[in-house]
Amino acid sequence: MINTIQKESSPLLSVVMPCLNEEAAIGACIQKIQATLSQAKIHGEIIVCDNGSTDRSVAIAKSMGVQVVHQPERGYGNAYLKGFSSARGTYLVMGDADDTYDFTLIPTFLEKLDEGYDFVTGSRYLQGGPTSIPFLHRFLGNPLLTAILNILFKTTYTDVYCGFRAFSRKAYDQIKPVSPGMEFNLELAINAGLAHLKSTEIPIRLHERKGESKLRTFRDGWRSLRMMLIYCPNKVFLIPGLFAISLGLGAHFLSLAGLVRFHGEPLGTVTGIFGTIFSVTGFQILNLWLHAKTYSWSRRFDADNPGLAGFYEWFKLETGLFCGFLLLLVGGAILSVLVFEWIQSSFGPLRTPEWVSFGATLVIMGAGTIFSSLFISAMSMKKA
Repeated sequence: MINTIQKESSPLLSVVMPCLNEEAAIGACIQKIQATLSQAKIHGEIIVCDNGSTDRSVAIAKSMGVQVVHQPERGYGNAYLKGFSSARGTYLVMGDADDTYDFTLIPTFLEKLDEGYDFVTGSRYLQGGPTSIPFLHRFLGNPLLTAILNILFKTTYTDVYCGFRAFSRKAYDQIKPVSPGMEFNLELAINAGLAHLKSTEIPIRLHERKGESKLRTFRDGWRSLRMMLIYCPNKVFLIPGLFAISLGLGAHFLSLAGLVRFHGEPLGTVTGIFGTIFSVTGFQILNLWLHAKTYSWSRRFDADNPGLAGFYEWFKLETGLFCGFLLLLVGGAILSVLVFEWIQSSFGPLRTPEWVSFGATLVIMGAGTIFSSLFISAMSMKKA
């Protein structure tokens, strides 16, 4: 069992609640937490992070002797970021201040942490919990987002949007969330998986909410989906990028080799144009993939990735600049020759117009490589 005897200056547990006009529920939440901590003999603190309340929420919280901190920047995630930064506990518990979560389960969360788990999250989809979730969220929103996240990140969550969670301070420092809005919950789950934290779920039931809900179904759902796509660069960027650039370079090869013909006539110009479109599109997608992986690497989630480690051993700003200028030089030389030929022919039709598309492709990719190298070099400075 976790040792509940702590020095007064160092609480074992910090319970953090965001608050925006929750006067109907905040008092009941604080009372339940205080009673639970007292009964379980857990030395803890309660932190209410006010996000700009205009009702009596702050006055109620202060009258009950809990710490109140203020976050003027609106947003569910912003409130938690401020609250967690103010917490002093070895373990952190998060829960909403609308009286929907059963805070008497806090000792159960701590027991799981004591068993060696780093990240413990409640699930409303275990043991009959989902009956209290609004219909649209119960059967479409939450299950769909949870399924997508599990597929993209190889996790096994059943309720990725549950806001009742517990983790150690060390685990939180590894997760390093930054999201300002409702997608904060999703980022915690994603980053816990990326950081290879030992996670588990415990069944909870959602009680009827007191006060007005701050959740905006479609807006918050899109922001959640957007976050998952950004955090999964291999499936979102790498595979489509490789496919597009392979298709484009293949089209250029067929065009330059004269292998595409119709009624005996070469279709070099049209094929070359499509080659440029697919090559440049694929190149840009792969650039986005590398930027996303560099971001992940700089945050230590990909610190042990041998492929990235090898890339950054090889990659230097000078390497990227050299490759970019080489592509630029070759493409520019091809276009220069073609322009000279075009002028010599009094601006008549070119004999090999397919080379224009290929030269343009090299110039665009060369310029992109130069500026991407500068960007990647700046992003990787923090890791170095």
